[in-house]
Amino acid sequence: MGIKGKKRQLQRRQQLQQEQQQQHLGEESSTSSEPSLESVSTTSPSLSTTTSPSSSPHSLAQVEEQPDMSLPKIRSILLCSIGNPGAYLSTRHSAGHILLPHLSTTGPLSNFRPYGGPTGPGPSGDTYTTTLFQSTVYMNVSGPAVSKAWKSFKTSNPNPILVILHDELEKPVGKVKYKKDGSAGGHNGLSSIKASLPGETLHKIGLGVGRPESRDKNVVGDYVLKKMTRGDQERMVEEGLPIVMQMLEDIGMGKLK
Repeated sequence: MGIKGKKRQLQRRQQLQQEQQQQHLGEESSTSSEPSLESVSTTSPSLSTTTSPSSSPHSLAQVEEQPDMSLPKIRSILLCSIGNPGAYLSTRHSAGHILLPHLSTTGPLSNFRPYGGPTGPGPSGDTYTTTLFQSTVYMNVSGPAVSKAWKSFKTSNPNPILVILHDELEKPVGKVKYKKDGSAGGHNGLSSIKASLPGETLHKIGLGVGRPESRDKNVVGDYVLKKMTRGDQERMVEEGLPIVMQMLEDIGMGKLK
């Protein structure tokens, strides 16, 4: 082989070596630029199987640790006593009027009359408040007065509940009867309220005044319009008041439905 042939062979070898070196360098570059599987699994959110609590403000652990800030449902009770006004305030028919002031938490009922009659704050708890209202009309026409007070009350109080405090012939003095809705049982005051508030839910608390032996209408009328003796009033307050307070609490807590 001549000198020219050897030169061409040497040049060819150098060219091949350069091509091989360039190919090798290219492979190293592509390898170093691709992240390893291990790197992806620890840095890529899509492939990670665990999440650091510090990296997510809404992690399950944080949600579970948050205290329950929900507030109990507050029920607003309007307790209306019905009876007769004036000279008849101390009769058996006005038993509700006699007991109502004893439920006030601030002493005598106020002459401030937003609902048309004396009012005052009554028993309250974590889930209920009570507003006392004394009707100032005659028993047999209680409906319009109670209806007016109720419609005014429920526009400004959450979850309103209407409770009527009345006299109850079918229970002896000191006993108390609770009834929700149903018939008026011949009680003219309750009948008037039902007629004025059709469809409204009524919680009724009846204060025992006893009844005469005769069922004659005139005899019964005379009986309820007679003054309640001092002893009967004291007995009603001593024995009946705690029962009424418990009933209000049960209504306010949703136990009496």
